[in-house]
Parts: sequence; structure tokens; C-alpha cells
Amino acid sequence: MITINEITIIRDGRRIIQDFSEQIPAGSITVILGPNGCGKSTLLAAIAGDIAPDKGTITIDDIHPILSAPLELSRLRAVAIQNQSFTLGFTVRQIIEMAGMADEVLKSLALTKISERIVTSLSGGESQRVSLAQAIAQNTPVLLLDEPLSAQDQASKARIIKVLQKRAEQGATVVVVAHSGESDLTWADKVIKQFL
Repeated sequence: MITINEITIIRDGRRIIQDFSEQIPAGSITVILGPNGCGKSTLLAAIAGDIAPDKGTITIDDIHPILSAPLELSRLRAVAIQNQSFTLGFTVRQIIEMAGMADEVLKSLALTKISERIVTSLSGGESQRVSLAQAIAQNTPVLLLDEPLSAQDQASKARIIKVLQKRAEQGATVVVVAHSGESDLTWADKVIKQFL
């Protein structure tokens, strides 16, 4: 369970999130929906423990991500950011293996054919799928994903959703940021629309 308790986040003098509270249930997929620039990615970063709220608290079970050591965080949550760009010349397989077991994830996200390609040569959609695969391979109880469907075709979207549903069925708490233009959210267990 992720508990967000009356958080306020201010960046560059601008109040991005104000007095926001929410509970995100374990073993489910929760979508945070809203237009660009409304604070969705900021909220995801705060849940991940990458930025501190100016007010309020966020806990994952009884753990405060912002107060946790990097090693503890890496065991607790995995993050896939939007617009992932790779700068080092590893293969797709090597990048995923840095996080965990690669074969099943490569197959489930249809990355096997490009598994020996250097990640710096990938398209935007391919890079996004590799970033997602790396997060999934980390096999953490919490999975935080920033617009993982945005650069994908329909077949890729369907595969990603199937993988996320399987992780939730296995007990993971999956949080997905989605743009307000995302029309079909029937695969989500909960949709947070306060950002619309």
C-alpha cells in the first residue's frame, strides 16, 4: 500500500501539487491521469523517493522512500522514466541483465529480436520498452512507470498491459502515469483523475 498524506510540492516557486492525499492499493494497477505539466511525473518521482515533498508524507507500507538508502530503495521500487535515452554502448540484453533475469522479460515485451543491438541505436519506442523491461526485471514490489504506453503501437501497448497485469497478479503495486488522451483504461484497477 502506498499512502500519500497531504503532500505539497513546490518547484521554482510554483506550487505543482497542493495538499494531495491518496491511497494506492497493493497488488493492483493504478493510473495517474492528466495533461502535460500538471504534476503527474513529479508525483511519481516523489513516490519513488527521488524528490522530497515540501509538506506531507509518502509511505510505501511503513517505509518513507525519501528517508531510505539507495540500496533499500532499489529493492523496494523500480522506475521507468519517460523519454529514456541510453548513452553507453551496452546491448539490450546487457542493460536488462543489470537489473535481473532477462530472457522472460525480453520475450514478453517482444525484445528478443533486438536483444543484441546496442541501446544507443534504438528508436524512441524501443528505448522506452527497454527501460520498462529493465524496471520489470528488477522484480521489486513496487513498479513506477512514467507514460510507458506513449510511444508504442497497439500491439506493443497490449503486450505491456499484459505484463503489468501479470505483475499485479503476482502482488506488485503498479503505478502508471498516463496522458489524459489515453482513452482505454479498462485494464487499470484504479484511476486517479485529480490531475485532470
